[in-house]
Amino acid sequence: MRKNLAVVLPARIGSKRVRAKNLRKLNGKTLIVNMIEILQKTQHLKNIYINSDSELFAGIAARHGVKFYHRKAELATSASLIDDYLYDFMANVPAEFLAVVNPTSPFITPEALDEAWLSFQKNGFDTLLSCEKIQTHCFFQGNPVNFSINGKHPRSQDLQPVRALNFAITIWNCRRYMENYNKHGFGVYAGKIGFYDVEGFGCIDIDYEEDFQLAEFVARFLNKRQNFPVVYDEVLQPLLAQETDFSN
Repeated sequence: MRKNLAVVLPARIGSKRVRAKNLRKLNGKTLIVNMIEILQKTQHLKNIYINSDSELFAGIAARHGVKFYHRKAELATSASLIDDYLYDFMANVPAEFLAVVNPTSPFITPEALDEAWLSFQKNGFDTLLSCEKIQTHCFFQGNPVNFSINGKHPRSQDLQPVRALNFAITIWNCRRYMENYNKHGFGVYAGKIGFYDVEGFGCIDIDYEEDFQLAEFVARFLNKRQNFPVVYDEVLQPLLAQETDFSN
């Protein structure tokens, strides 16, 4: 099955919010190279393409042993839509399945990427979307989303989580995607849709300069591989010494 899966790293040269972010180094390594190396550590996501409008990425692809697909300029502007450039890729690179892995999610692990692919297969999804599961009180346009205001305020642990798409990894059945695109003009949300919850630092997505700065701190912390000590105020020490259970 693996040889029927193509993996795309989208890497436009342009970026309005973070300048040339895919070629910017995070803790000494560019985002695009970081993600190539993560993918090369997976068991299943090996058929890798950099999809870009710039030939600069062709050299990077050759240097790291992956393939390069030259995206048309009109499909690589800030106004271009994901539906269109993915359809273009699918129409020109035959594959049964397509996974798109974003270099802007630098802390997604090889294990998580493999788990997403296995979940896609096991559940027979046509579309799998990666998400951050948020379990807090949410409003949209002034209206509660996952709780009711007509009653006592519910505890956050009792709420139905809201899933925010982060697009760390998205997987499609290419046939269903293209059928939906040809019929309706879009393909991202095609067929049976499933979700894969990304956890921890894997949820960090670099869209803004502040995101890059946060990612730098996280990368340095992870490199040190040290545990920060858990320290409490002195007034709690007697209870800690008694191994008091604080859960309730």
